[in-house]
Amino acid sequence: MGFAFMEDLDGYFCEKYANYDRLCVLKGYEMPKMQTTERREDGTDYSYTLPASTMRLALQRNRAQLLAELKEKMWDSSFSFSFRPLGPVERLKEKYGKDSFFKKLPALFQKYGVTAGEARARLTVDEYTWNRICKGICRPTKNLIFSLAIALRMSLEDACQLLECCQLALDYAEVKDTVIAYLLSRNIFNPEMVRAALEEYKVDNLFLAEA
Repeated sequence: MGFAFMEDLDGYFCEKYANYDRLCVLKGYEMPKMQTTERREDGTDYSYTLPASTMRLALQRNRAQLLAELKEKMWDSSFSFSFRPLGPVERLKEKYGKDSFFKKLPALFQKYGVTAGEARARLTVDEYTWNRICKGICRPTKNLIFSLAIALRMSLEDACQLLECCQLALDYAEVKDTVIAYLLSRNIFNPEMVRAALEEYKVDNLFLAEA
């Protein structure tokens, strides 16, 4: 089944994706001019380096062809079975820290109208591990935060705040981060549309339960 939003996703990806090591080796990629010169008011010329964003696919003439080539080479290896247990000092910080994950998570449950148990039911995380995460004993992985954000239909801002609580951040040099950011920013949570977007960009290893 095709979805009209896929063209918008491709456009967003071309605009945001920032793994220049993977982009510049694509066949047909045209390396942009990275240095430019401007004349000052006093008549002297000065040179400066252009921002790395000038290398993104959105500015390439043949971006559709380049994106198709990039998609063929995509794979997702960003997975870990382990949820890192916190040490005694970290657990104290979680419990008493103003902006800790331990405190932010219940506030988000309340905001999105779910209990911790209802949230877990939308994920493929076992109850024991989930309880340890909610109690601030274990640190969630980035994949779990992404999964929770989609399952709870979070805003992109709330998802970013949750990542920040765990000393993580969106990384537009990663395919998965870019696709998840698109879904959250566009409020796309329909299970079939989410699945189609993830499959198109070969994003895997999330903890989303089947709808």
